Amino acid sequence: MIHPNKEIMQRAINLAKEKHKEGGHAVAAIIIKNDKIIAEAFTTIDRDNDPICHAEINAIKLATKKLNSKKLEDCFLYSTFEPCPMCASAAIWARIKGIIYGASMNDETEKCPQRIKIKCSEVIKRGSPKLELYHDFMREECKELLFL
Repeated sequence: MIHPNKEIMQRAINLAKEKHKEGGHAVAAIIIKNDKIIAEAFTTIDRDNDPICHAEINAIKLATKKLNSKKLEDCFLYSTFEPCPMCASAAIWARIKGIIYGASMNDETEKCPQRIKIKCSEVIKRGSPKLELYHDFMREECKELLFL
């Protein structure tokens, strides 16, 4: 599979649309390894009453359990929204190969504000190992989620 992949991002968009009321935010994440979906998750902050239950964190947790490994090498993380510093850092700690995201922090809305304005690219630049980063992928489609 070549990354970024429109089919995978569309699947994340569909998941975000389907689950946004359950989690409080229309953000979803998918982790891919060897052309297979390892984990699909969405933001569950409201449902779980837990501020760290971002879609990316939830997906990383599911993937590490499924693979029985704290390392997600050769995995790609797709997110409908730019990962925050916490989520980008978690991807680095998990040694994810790359991150693909749609809408960016610049697309924030009153309903979906950014609380910490540190770009994903800045976290990756300062982290190790260096992850591949594909930003603004299917951005317009992902931006629509911010108004749900």
